[in-house]
Amino acid sequence: MLKIAEYNKITGEKVDLEELEKFNFEYDEDNDYWFYYGFTEPNDQSEVRYYIDDKDRRISVGFDIYVNPYKLLDKIYDLIQAGLVEKE
Repeated sequence: MLKIAEYNKITGEKVDLEELEKFNFEYDEDNDYWFYYGFTEPNDQSEVRYYIDDKDRRISVGFDIYVNPYKLLDKIYDLIQAGLVEKE
């Protein structure tokens, strides 16, 4: 399982979840999670949804049936490259 690290893997600095805004995530105050919705193809049936729980920092992904599997993890890759993700 993947989650947002407590400390950045590159800089060693403590990770504030507000850094997710740099990756176009938004915070849902009612449900206490960060989310990002995107499309892998130019149609409305290729939506991919990323959720990050505010308490345990776990990452979950939901997607539609027509999502392009080659683009499914692009957003997670960006977070990994920034040093924000660790394996639990």
